[in-house]
Amino acid sequence: MLKNQTIRNNATGETLTMLVSEDENGGTCQLYEVHLPPNRPSPPLHYHVDFTEIFTVKSGKLDFYVGTEQRRLSLQPGDSITAQLRQPHRFANDHDEAVRFTGKTKPAGGVVKAFQMAYGIANDGAAPPDGLPKNPIAWLVFVKTAQGYLPSIPLALQKLPFACAEFVAKLTGMEKKWQVYFS
Repeated sequence: MLKNQTIRNNATGETLTMLVSEDENGGTCQLYEVHLPPNRPSPPLHYHVDFTEIFTVKSGKLDFYVGTEQRRLSLQPGDSITAQLRQPHRFANDHDEAVRFTGKTKPAGGVVKAFQMAYGIANDGAAPPDGLPKNPIAWLVFVKTAQGYLPSIPLALQKLPFACAEFVAKLTGMEKKWQVYFS
């Protein structure tokens, strides 16, 4: 995704704007701004093994849940939190006003590419109100691309369905169809 490019998920109303692309820094990081509309639920509790994520609130309030116990933190403008490697986390906007925050992944990771895919699928009408792909193959490829693993399932057991989904996506031409979302 190019610097200053914005994508929108028409199913949820959220937007993502690339501020610093990994292409600018050899993959060292990505920095992007997210706008979540009021009362926007979160992605499932997940963790990453290849990058950290730093969330910084610009306006509004961001609800951040950390650990398998999902301890809730309410982040205000200027607050930051880092999701360390293998640290379960999720975020949401549980408030009646929009929230704007930046996300920084170090190294870059696949978060932005995953959301390009999810937003594109949603904008094509193939997502429920949560904005994530309803097709199970697409959902698995989205999760693999985002590198967001579920803490309740051993990592090794998650990798097999991801590999199978990628294979099916290639075999059926789904992967080729999704390429339009990455331009």
